[in-house]
Amino acid sequence: MDPGMNQLLKWGIENSEAARNDPSAATDPKAERPSGRPLNQAAIDSLFGGPSDSELMKQAMAVIESPDASLDNKLIAFDNFEQLIEIIDNANNMESLGLWSPLVGQLESKETDLRRMAAWCLGTAVQNNVKAQER
Repeated sequence: MDPGMNQLLKWGIENSEAARNDPSAATDPKAERPSGRPLNQAAIDSLFGGPSDSELMKQAMAVIESPDASLDNKLIAFDNFEQLIEIIDNANNMESLGLWSPLVGQLESKETDLRRMAAWCLGTAVQNNVKAQER
């Protein structure tokens, strides 16, 4: 069994209402008590299967802005970014993640395809999204 999943199971049992309200747990001296320890990131990643949408959006923008990335890789990153911001919550998170300025900055790229993709992503972000339109 994955150690992260085992940790997650232990954490869930320790922090469940049933464990806190179990009368036998209070009288059993060998019973393990909740430690109140926080859930570690590895356990969360095991449960949810990888990086969050916010992390993926930042990674995609890092590739788009990288001078070392090929044009093909930048276009793939733009496509991934656009798919992520189709979700309105992700589009609304762009401001807090600091992604608006780099995205708008791509409208001045020397590469026509990068300007096109930036415009496409901007259109996706503001589509049916009043909060993003006010940005």
